[in-house]
Amino acid sequence: MEELIRFIALAQTERFTLTELCEQFGISRKTAYKHLERYALGGFKALEPRSSRPLHSPASTDEAVTALILAERRLHRTWGPKKLRVVLETKHGITSPPACSTIAELLRRHGLSVRRRRRPGVYQTDARGCTEATQPNHVWTVDFKGWFLLGDGQRCDPLTIRDHHSHYLLCADALPNQQYKATLRIFKGLMRHVGLPEIIHCDLGSPFASCGLGRLSSLSAWWVEQGIEVEFSRPGSPQDNGSHERMHRDLKAECTQPPSANLPAQQRRLERWRHEFNHERPHESLGQRTPASFYQPSARRLNEDDRPLIYPSDWLVKTVSSSGHLWHDGHHYHVGEVFAGKHVALHRNCEGATELHFANVYLGNLIYDPEGGRFRPTAYIARPPSPPSNPPEPSLDYLIYLDSLSPMSPDCL
Repeated sequence: MEELIRFIALAQTERFTLTELCEQFGISRKTAYKHLERYALGGFKALEPRSSRPLHSPASTDEAVTALILAERRLHRTWGPKKLRVVLETKHGITSPPACSTIAELLRRHGLSVRRRRRPGVYQTDARGCTEATQPNHVWTVDFKGWFLLGDGQRCDPLTIRDHHSHYLLCADALPNQQYKATLRIFKGLMRHVGLPEIIHCDLGSPFASCGLGRLSSLSAWWVEQGIEVEFSRPGSPQDNGSHERMHRDLKAECTQPPSANLPAQQRRLERWRHEFNHERPHESLGQRTPASFYQPSARRLNEDDRPLIYPSDWLVKTVSSSGHLWHDGHHYHVGEVFAGKHVALHRNCEGATELHFANVYLGNLIYDPEGGRFRPTAYIARPPSPPSNPPEPSLDYLIYLDSLSPMSPDCL
């Protein structure tokens, strides 16, 4: 303003030409005439800066629509412009909602979003880690979200089970621990309600896996008895189950911060969030549709009667003892307490090796170890030495060697 007043004052003296004044003040003749015209109409007050905002904006977002966008964003803190735009169409019946860029600008303007540079993830999605599901109940993914403490100091371990094809969240249960019995109870109740999947994908943590034969635990062995194929992630590779881990990030942000006062309250909160995730939240990978519009229960039912496993007629069926030992050809083999009381089968292949099978899972070969002298961990992987010409008298020096990894086990050792 001081420069404008000085320019007008010098122009009124008529001692300088307009060209000389424009050169001195570094402005164009067009700008000079504009300021002189405004001064002539309204004096020095007319020289104050004016807003360049248009008087009429026919394409501006309606205030009522803006209020809906802000309300939905405050209700769903992790939803972005794409999801909010779909909600405006489906939930509020707006036929021509604002563009995603407009919604993003509204969120930033009201302090509900901050522009930030997208950084590449530490882990990249690897499709080799999980079977690509082609229909509902083809693949279920299961995991425990990281534990946290509730308001009363009790530990909470949310167990989540999700259908990989439809992204339908089948279960989100707040458990006090990650023990086998509670997890088995959840799976039995769920499978009675929606049926069985063909494959269950999980990581190598407890209670889903162990360091024993086939990486099977008591829980995953029960899955195998139900006719379910078990698929493990590779060690230290959360990207093998990346979409499930991504769901956990939203669950943590929307449902656990801050944690509830106690376990029942946290369970009610998880159940509300699960209903929203399945029936209200649009998913970009599903064409902005909800998982509930894709999922349907399985036709495979739970084996409540625990019918025994059926093996080929030419295989030798054995029952594992309560201590996890198997007796064959006058010798004991330790197969693990996971298989205690279960029926396994022995089959001699074309190379003369005795294969050990549990249902459709190949566990390994029974091979004599003349240098053993003791039982080693059953997950030990090695090639057996060539048997001597005069083997010593056997005295429990036997070991199950895994000549080749089970197709359901990761390359982990």
